[in-house]
Amino acid sequence: MKIRSIAAALLLGGVIAAPAYAQDTPAPAVEPEKTDNSGFYVGGGINLYFLDRDYAGSGMGIVFEDQPSPGAFMGRLGYAFNEYVAFEVEAGFGGARSDFSVNGINTDGEIGIETPLGAHVVLTAPLAGGYVLGKVGYVSADISREIGSYTPEDLDISGVSYGIGGGVRNGPWDYRMEYSFLSGGDSGDGGVLGIFALHHF
Repeated sequence: MKIRSIAAALLLGGVIAAPAYAQDTPAPAVEPEKTDNSGFYVGGGINLYFLDRDYAGSGMGIVFEDQPSPGAFMGRLGYAFNEYVAFEVEAGFGGARSDFSVNGINTDGEIGIETPLGAHVVLTAPLAGGYVLGKVGYVSADISREIGSYTPEDLDISGVSYGIGGGVRNGPWDYRMEYSFLSGGDSGDGGVLGIFALHHF
């Protein structure tokens, strides 16, 4: 009888202690889900070039009242070293041409962008569900012009560019708007407004 009482007491103690032991036992660690992001991303968009008025009109005997703003379709390839630093290259072809009028009535000529190229180092920082960016690099493009039946020699814009912008990310997709400043040299002051959709791999 005494042995049965001792056995029952031990069994009861084990049943009571089991939940407490289970609570004290740490759950197995769950490893974070690994991503296959290679760092590379690719995409496309539009660049709108704001040209220096004096430079754009040189050789045509006219002075622009408004800043010519032709556009180009761009492809972009980038590599993100981490979530803060990336390097990008881009190239494209002429898109929307900027019309102009000499007498204010008829369209007398147009200006376009040809063979646009660029390379930039991009720094990003998270902000309010998206991110902000700063960039510095080099851009190059040719300016093609026509006035009536006359086709002046193409102009060149090339040199250092630096800009700011922002965007949002949705999974592998990245939607971005940015503005780069162009300054110095014969091409005068200008800028480039870019809108891009990028996909990370």
